[in-house]
Amino acid sequence: MTPLLFVSVLTVATPDAGVSTPTQAAMRSALDALFGLEPLVATPERLRDPLQAEDITRRLDALAGLKHAFPADEKAQEPATAALSGLFSQYALETRRRFTFGDRETVPSRVRTLMSLCFTCHSRERAPADYQDMEKHLEAMKLSPFDKAQYLAATRQFDKAIDAYGAIIAQPAKDERSLLVQARAIKDLLTLLVRVKDDPKAADAFLEGLAKRDDVAPFLKRPVAAWRKDVLAWKKEGFDAQRASAKDLFAKAKALVRQASGPRSYLPDETYVVAYLRASAYLNLALHKNPALPQRGEALFLLGLCTGALKSPLLWDVDLLFFEACIRENPKTALARQCFTQLSDRLYFGYTGSSGTHLPEDELERLSTLRALAE
Repeated sequence: MTPLLFVSVLTVATPDAGVSTPTQAAMRSALDALFGLEPLVATPERLRDPLQAEDITRRLDALAGLKHAFPADEKAQEPATAALSGLFSQYALETRRRFTFGDRETVPSRVRTLMSLCFTCHSRERAPADYQDMEKHLEAMKLSPFDKAQYLAATRQFDKAIDAYGAIIAQPAKDERSLLVQARAIKDLLTLLVRVKDDPKAADAFLEGLAKRDDVAPFLKRPVAAWRKDVLAWKKEGFDAQRASAKDLFAKAKALVRQASGPRSYLPDETYVVAYLRASAYLNLALHKNPALPQRGEALFLLGLCTGALKSPLLWDVDLLFFEACIRENPKTALARQCFTQLSDRLYFGYTGSSGTHLPEDELERLSTLRALAE
């Protein structure tokens, strides 16, 4: 997420994942509110227009209330849903507060951040398209090609999203801005091929094509080679995630995290993206198949490591949420202490700069509460 709690993930579960009809309706309403914000905040004139203020505020309120659409019993659902829905709501509420008090300059970027979170959550595991009927909204919104691709992914129109990202990547990058967009599209498309489609053949074909191009962002050259190496190994495994038991999914995910040396760093590691994408998908699927998995606590710990390794500046705190959930669900245990060590070290690291460490008062209170639970 960002310096603060970034934005919770618009956690969209599938119909067969035990999500009630009211919850699905709330998620559809939230998506409608979110993507309807894009044209409203796209230009400074409309953002400052008093006639638009009520509509913008109403839509932000709808996003802030999303958390209440989910079951109160967090252990009855897979943990990404429980953790990320609260973060999304909190970020939307902060965005509303900034808008209300006149801090309009940051609102457009925060809205786009919320859209990115939709993509992150919706692409956590393979699922059918939930929002086919929302495609009509594309005609009414003036979205950039990248935003359109994210919209398609966020509404689970995955095949169309893959085509949209592919079209972006196919265009030669001519300047720094287009290089950045290209890099984001490459990572998003890889996420869909690995975490959603669970398709090593398609991922290999995609990476093989990238390796032959000279216009790919220079900072992706080495990671692309590493990703393909992992994908080739994945192709040889023949691991069927959909048929595997929750126990086997957990074991496979744990092996992948161990392979990627999960606890070694607090910074994202581009080299092991494929391993972390697979591990996070298998952990989510395992907890979807069995929310009461005996290894649930360790799965939360591993999800924290995966999320930390995959995070972008848009998802700065999601790993901390998994570690916090691990502590709260397993108080006074060695596992809780292990999760607290990861959380506290990452939190201090995040607030340390050239002038030293400056941890906000609310974060100090958070650490104090969690330490008491863990020790």
